[in-house]
Amino acid sequence: KKTMWTVCVLTLGLLASGCSKGQEESSAAKNTSSAAPEAGATEAGQSSQTEDVTNTTFAELMEGIDVASCVTLGDYKGLSLTKEIQQVTDEDVQKAIDSAVSTTLQEVDEAAAEGDTVNIDYVGTLDGEEFDGGSAEGYDLVLGSHSFIDGFEDGLVGCKAGEEKKLNLTFPANYNEELGGKDVVFKVKVNAVKRAAKEISEEWVLANTDSASIEDYGRATRVQLEESNAANAEYNLQSAAWQTVVEGSTINQYPEKLVEFGSAVYANQLESYCQYYNVSLDDYLSTVGSSKEEYEEQKKNYGENLAAQLLVMAAIESAEGLSNEDDEYHTLLEQYVTDSGMDQDAFISYYGTFNVEQTIMMKRISDLIIANATVSEKVSES
Repeated sequence: KKTMWTVCVLTLGLLASGCSKGQEESSAAKNTSSAAPEAGATEAGQSSQTEDVTNTTFAELMEGIDVASCVTLGDYKGLSLTKEIQQVTDEDVQKAIDSAVSTTLQEVDEAAAEGDTVNIDYVGTLDGEEFDGGSAEGYDLVLGSHSFIDGFEDGLVGCKAGEEKKLNLTFPANYNEELGGKDVVFKVKVNAVKRAAKEISEEWVLANTDSASIEDYGRATRVQLEESNAANAEYNLQSAAWQTVVEGSTINQYPEKLVEFGSAVYANQLESYCQYYNVSLDDYLSTVGSSKEEYEEQKKNYGENLAAQLLVMAAIESAEGLSNEDDEYHTLLEQYVTDSGMDQDAFISYYGTFNVEQTIMMKRISDLIIANATVSEKVSES
């Protein structure tokens, strides 16, 4: 659902919400089989409970701020910009093909070996009773990944699709209070054995792509890479245009309200990250070699940077007569809502009003800057 935002999100963009919501979705999948993996997996998969500080509107955030006195706009029309497009080489094409082959799993009618992925249904019991989190259906497990307790993966080596296995195992002593050190039984059914091909073949192409031959697939891969590079070039152009305008403007004063907002966004992002990976903020700072004082300084710098962008955005909106109530805004909003497959209320609820408003306004402003700029194209080496 977030793919459509790629070319719209610049330095400001969706702020923290895209990351935290995506993490919540992935964590739900991890928690499906929380009891079988090694200790710590359940906690590491917990979703972030950090409050979304962007649950506001741009108008509410800017209320009471005299934008004209806070920022002096630099030139945002008549800029000279360069759009750099990375060329696609034969080596790039081959690497993309090799990657696709090595990561595309196909079902095989063979015994599972280490490194294979098995799709399984399993039920775990303790003293004959199922325990919470010890069962799942249709779970893909990579044998040799050591993501389940000792003996689980080894016990499935040699199994073929359709076979059932009974595994008598023991949870690690330090797993948790309920299961630590306990003997359990897992009844496992292997639904499929899957592995990647060692090299590309005509059969692989026909089975996994829309191409009719290896040569056709190579040509299609080149086109896909060229389109991707073109999209990246456009994104980088938009980013460079916005950065040029912000850096060319003068911030006369940083409203405390905006700096606090930006600092809270920074803290929100980092706290969400720490909660998702089950580490404390102190542990994280220690790992990256940063002190609490440096962290506070980083928050302040981020807050000022974001405040500057908000002020420049507000000034251009005012100068160009743009608003979140005009026809162009609503046309873009309808387009994004349609592309998302959600209705408008669900769309805005999912991303947040502020994030939606600023992503759309950022696109409008960057398009305006580029439309009024002299843009030269440059093809760079791979």
